[in-house]
Amino acid sequence: MPIIITYDVPERHVELKKSLFSKEYQDYILHLDKNGVNKKIFLPNTTVYHKTNNAKEGLKDIQDSCDSLGIKLERCVSTQWGPDWSAIWGKPFGS
Repeated sequence: MPIIITYDVPERHVELKKSLFSKEYQDYILHLDKNGVNKKIFLPNTTVYHKTNNAKEGLKDIQDSCDSLGIKLERCVSTQWGPDWSAIWGKPFGS
């Protein structure tokens, strides 16, 4: 089951996100629109998605990344991405 992780760190969130990307996390979710076309839903700045991890694996991944980078993890929620959601589809970062 896919998960999302949302977190707060006081600094270096770009480095943390890159570390999570190396563990197959993404800053977007693919979603089929009503025409059957895959659209990217870009997530908030400190939120990532993983297609197959469970919530405990996600929490361990972010804790391990923070520990290896020397970043303090202030807040974090790792949870299953379920069928009931709503979103504002943001633009890609840097655009």
